[in-house]
Amino acid sequence: MSFSEPGPGPEQPNPYGGSPPPPNPYGQPPYQQPYQQPYQQPYQQPYGAPPPSGYLPYQVTPPNDGLGLASMIVGIVSLVLLCVYGFGLLGSPAALIMGRISMNRIDRSGGTLGGRGMALAGFILGIVGTVLLVLAIIAVVIIIVVAVNGGFDDTTTYSNS
Repeated sequence: MSFSEPGPGPEQPNPYGGSPPPPNPYGQPPYQQPYQQPYQQPYQQPYGAPPPSGYLPYQVTPPNDGLGLASMIVGIVSLVLLCVYGFGLLGSPAALIMGRISMNRIDRSGGTLGGRGMALAGFILGIVGTVLLVLAIIAVVIIIVVAVNGGFDDTTTYSNS
């Protein structure tokens, strides 16, 4: 008894139009490994599945400390007014103190207060403004001392000898 491979048989019309794919030139399909399921962890939650019950679907952010916001605003305004009028530096020590108090409050709250970044920004702006204020006071004192001692008098005469 001999087996002969069946011939291609009558061609079926392609319902999508065009020509049918050519037959395999080697006569038999390529060898395939039996299907093996890849290794998976015992249980994984599918992508996009809701969280298990008892959990909030999003994290609630704590309210910001108002003193931290005020510290940042006063620090910004004091440096802007420094550039415009020169008197803005008087608010810098206030920004420094408010920023420090607010950071202490936020740290002690245990996560129930937010806004540490704003308080830190106000604290840093307060430091910068206070340093500039001290330098400005030192410059004014030096100018006053020089003026009192006659450093700006133009009574010095130069002679060509």
